[in-house]
Amino acid sequence: MPVKPIKIFFICLLFPLSIFSQNINKLNLYLFNSEYTNAAYFGENLIKEFPDNTKILYKTAIAYQMLNKNKKAQTFIKNACLLDTTNTNYINFYANILNINGYQDKAIKFYGKTLNFDSLNFYALNNLSKLYFSQKKFLKALHFYTILSSEDSLNSFYYRKSGLCYLKLKDTKRSLNYYLKAYSIDTISIINIKSLAFVYLKTGIPDSAIKYCDKGIKIDSTYSDFYKIKADAHFVKNHFYRAVPEYKKVLQLGDTSYNILKRLGMALCEIKKYKEALPYNLAVYKSDSTSYSNTTYLCRNYLGLRNYDKSLEFAEKTLKLIHFAERISYDIYDNMAHAYIGKEQLKKALNMFLKKESVFKSYPHYFNLNNTYETALIYDKLKDKKNALKYYKKILNYYENKQIKDFDTPIYKYANQRVTKLTEDLFFEGK
Repeated sequence: MPVKPIKIFFICLLFPLSIFSQNINKLNLYLFNSEYTNAAYFGENLIKEFPDNTKILYKTAIAYQMLNKNKKAQTFIKNACLLDTTNTNYINFYANILNINGYQDKAIKFYGKTLNFDSLNFYALNNLSKLYFSQKKFLKALHFYTILSSEDSLNSFYYRKSGLCYLKLKDTKRSLNYYLKAYSIDTISIINIKSLAFVYLKTGIPDSAIKYCDKGIKIDSTYSDFYKIKADAHFVKNHFYRAVPEYKKVLQLGDTSYNILKRLGMALCEIKKYKEALPYNLAVYKSDSTSYSNTTYLCRNYLGLRNYDKSLEFAEKTLKLIHFAERISYDIYDNMAHAYIGKEQLKKALNMFLKKESVFKSYPHYFNLNNTYETALIYDKLKDKKNALKYYKKILNYYENKQIKDFDTPIYKYANQRVTKLTEDLFFEGK
């Protein structure tokens, strides 16, 4: 029986469609099997035959993105978007490629275009929040995190990110509220507890930071960040003896980072465990010899160990690094003076006390009370009675001018005795 012409027409029509479907399936298979080079090559050949097919353009762009050839990916997905201006999958992919290629503002524009078609499109909202955050446009990032949290109110991540935005904006009250909200959603989440403890520390409430770290440790005693935040909280409270065991626990759990070694060395110095502190202070100095805090603590560390030459060596290094920092040079001169006293080089010690005095000459006199006293003592030991008397009198003036109100102190009593004795000596010596 002869085939009717109408049937022949449909067979001819379906044959190329069948070939096309086979080609699409082959392209999908390449992508599924991670054969991205084959997918890109095959896709480009198909585009020559079907230049207006957006699916092929889209899938070829995916292949090139997976090959990290994002410029080529951008070309193909751009053409897909031009041919189909309302497909949010294409628009989002194009925005993502633009962002990867460094066109952040254009990426923001196209994610915004997606929201014109679908105002609650998760991919666009999520990426807009990230982009604005990366650009430090925290108010705009907050806008999108707020939408995301309203759509997924049981996801603590968005509350934490909102809290971080407020923290960056220095609105600590709102920041803390968002971190507390995140914590209330999931009170056994390690990341929620850690984040809340961290923000308490950053906002100057170290006791609460310690409290939440203790909660976290009960849940996971091997999570080093809890000990790290707890140690830092004790450190900022100047409770160095409590910070030390926490830093040691962090080390025990495998975190030997620069900051941990540095803080541990500093804390050990503060509690006068100089021998134990030295290896940590040397380690951080080896990592960064340009940090004046590293050289400062080595200066103090060696002074505590009575290695005066080494202490002076690091004092000199510090002074070269901090010619701009008066407060630090004040402490360094003090360390150097005591190192010279330890070496029994009193004239050099005196020179350091005088330099120390010159740093804060514009400050209230009582600020320099101890320095004035130690200067007087050095002049006394050097038998320079005239200058010793001058500095002992300065001490009495601090009290008599009511800059220091408590007369019942060893310094005042001793200075008063020496003024009387030195005045008498100089009188009989005719000076």
